[in-house]
Amino acid sequence: MHLSIATFSLSLIGAALAQQAFPIAPVAETVWTSGGAATVQWKLNPPAVKTGLDVELYKGDPAHQTLVSKLGTGAPGGTSLKVTIPPKLNSDWYSVRVGDSYSHYFIIKGVGAAPTGPAPTSGSNATSSITAPTATSSRAVTSTPSTTATTKAASGALSGYTTSEPLAMFAAAAVVALTHAF
Repeated sequence: MHLSIATFSLSLIGAALAQQAFPIAPVAETVWTSGGAATVQWKLNPPAVKTGLDVELYKGDPAHQTLVSKLGTGAPGGTSLKVTIPPKLNSDWYSVRVGDSYSHYFIIKGVGAAPTGPAPTSGSNATSSITAPTATSSRAVTSTPSTTATTKAASGALSGYTTSEPLAMFAAAAVVALTHAF
């Protein structure tokens, strides 16, 4: 039993660490204008990325994202890219993919009225929150992750947050729990 928990935890850690970058801009409150200029920013995970990361614009709910446009490729080891937003986009919620991670959903104002409702989520609720499961052993360990990325302060939820950073937090909590279980 302990071996299967350890194996599962190590696979979670591997999946979390495999992520190349965490987008830090745009954030949920960002509004871009179709045809305008913007800067995409991210933090890199070790080991250092040897090639530039692709930066792409996506649209759709988290389970069914559709590529809208390749915005460019960052320099090897770079952490930002100045981009030109495609012209004549419909006003809607979008996200940016940097390497293998997605940004928050944010609005691009273009053709038509800008959305007034909440950012897309994978469930039917307008907002979602993420809480890691509680790990128990002879000593209970409880972990509730929070993100360092900016979210809508008024809602207090992680609406539109689509990277797997919470997975990394869960994996870290699982490792702590395992060290206390043995």
